[in-house]
Amino acid sequence: MTELAIETEQLSKQFILPRGWAELLRPGKRRRTEADRSVVAVDGVTLTVNAGELYGLLGPNGAGKTTLIRLLCTMIVPSSGRGSIFGIDLGESNQIRQLIGMASGDERSFYWRLSGRHNLEFFGVLCGLSEAQASRRAGELLEQVDLASHADRPFRTYSSGQKQRLSIARALLHRPRLLFLDEPTRSLDPTATLRLHEFIEQELLAGQGMTILLTTHRLDEAARLSQRIGIMAGGRLQAQGTPDELRARLGPTASYHVQVGQLAGDAAGLAENLPGRLHVQPGGQPGRWLLELEDVGDEAGLAELLRRIVLAGGQIYDVQRQQATLEQVFTRFTGR
Repeated sequence: MTELAIETEQLSKQFILPRGWAELLRPGKRRRTEADRSVVAVDGVTLTVNAGELYGLLGPNGAGKTTLIRLLCTMIVPSSGRGSIFGIDLGESNQIRQLIGMASGDERSFYWRLSGRHNLEFFGVLCGLSEAQASRRAGELLEQVDLASHADRPFRTYSSGQKQRLSIARALLHRPRLLFLDEPTRSLDPTATLRLHEFIEQELLAGQGMTILLTTHRLDEAARLSQRIGIMAGGRLQAQGTPDELRARLGPTASYHVQVGQLAGDAAGLAENLPGRLHVQPGGQPGRWLLELEDVGDEAGLAELLRRIVLAGGQIYDVQRQQATLEQVFTRFTGR
């Protein structure tokens, strides 16, 4: 039986907004109740993450991803529901913090005048390591995240990618079993993002078999790294599964790309009363067109399009069935 790294059931977090000065000082002004001032950030989330997998949590800004991470890291207390990390209840914060590490894409707690090495040694002691252990562990991690040649430079001179790799190194100081990565590529350029993705895949997943929960709003990042994906919106987990399972939930629709040429007349005229939606654009060569037929329930729509092409004197060069994209899945379950 697969071991569960994370398990939650109807986990929720509600915040009560404070009253403003105008409400407190104006005589006769009706004061809002707690119910009026409540904001639900996480609303009944039930999920499981298997040990050794990377679970990608997708969602737009404000979906509740970061609040969910803070709940699982025992940084805040849930309003209702329950959760556990490797079978340990979220109420046992001291035990859980020994098992987890967290790195954020908005990291501001390093000491900018200290070197990367001294930063890691300092935080290692805070994690309970002796000075000798912290020094040895810092050296190991600096090699692992490819920062050994920059170890003795002040942190303020690091690039965004180097700062992010040092943040992950700090999260690994106490050898956690579960790593939370909260939008780790938020401020990184494409080159730094690629290097970080390779580090996650090669060192953390393949090399150490670590369990990772990654929050992101980048669809390409989730598609590349995740074994399973959850989609959050409005504080709720709207859908979860493998990328193929999520695509299947869009329903029995299909899309096709058809390369044609030598048509007698305007290619756009083929779309009249055709099942699905037909988009027409130049095919890249003189006299050729790319026809994109979307949202077709079965192959009858494709057959009708091909029949019309032949009747119009067209020549068919290529037909390809297109898989539903993760963008379409995201749009369906977030309404964006």
